[in-house]
Amino acid sequence: MEILVASDQMRNQPYPIIHAVSEWLARMQVAEQLEIRQLGSSSHYEVVVRHKNGMIVNLRDVGIGISQVLPVLTAAYFAPEGSTIILEEPEIHLHPSAQSLLAELFVEVSEKRNVQFLVETHSEHLFRRMQTLIAQGRTDNDNVAMYFVERKNDESELRRLEVDAFGTVKNWPEHFFGDSVGEARAQAMARAQRMREQAHG
Repeated sequence: MEILVASDQMRNQPYPIIHAVSEWLARMQVAEQLEIRQLGSSSHYEVVVRHKNGMIVNLRDVGIGISQVLPVLTAAYFAPEGSTIILEEPEIHLHPSAQSLLAELFVEVSEKRNVQFLVETHSEHLFRRMQTLIAQGRTDNDNVAMYFVERKNDESELRRLEVDAFGTVKNWPEHFFGDSVGEARAQAMARAQRMREQAHG
């Protein structure tokens, strides 16, 4: 909070941290804007969240997703250029679309600020968006490395995933994200079967 308040008061910043954080919250569709408000004439401030409908809510009263992702977004712009930021499950309590956009945050900030992110995640949405960004040519295997942690006897080992220039994983860990293609096929077959049954009474 202190970083965001200081950023709001430093008018000579070329790109205030609070503006960058607000833009990402808006892109993630979890808030429209962050604002810093002075409490009366005191030296105390509060961080409030403005939503699209104009409603303004104190940060203490918003969903846990915003409070969880706020430190991630702040660190991305507060850490000095060339830093390494280590994150554990930054996607917690975010809806799927916002989880996906974390991949875009990591790629964009890495490129613009030369910040390296080491991210531990269980989010298929974040992982899939990273594959898409590779396929689109917005990043590549020189800038992204993805690893799978697997148990071998009593030890954990890191296995680097082989991702080609089109974002395809060649050595996919078995059953890690389930079978999304198989699920879609099973749904389509079940839907067709039920429609046939309904058509024939």
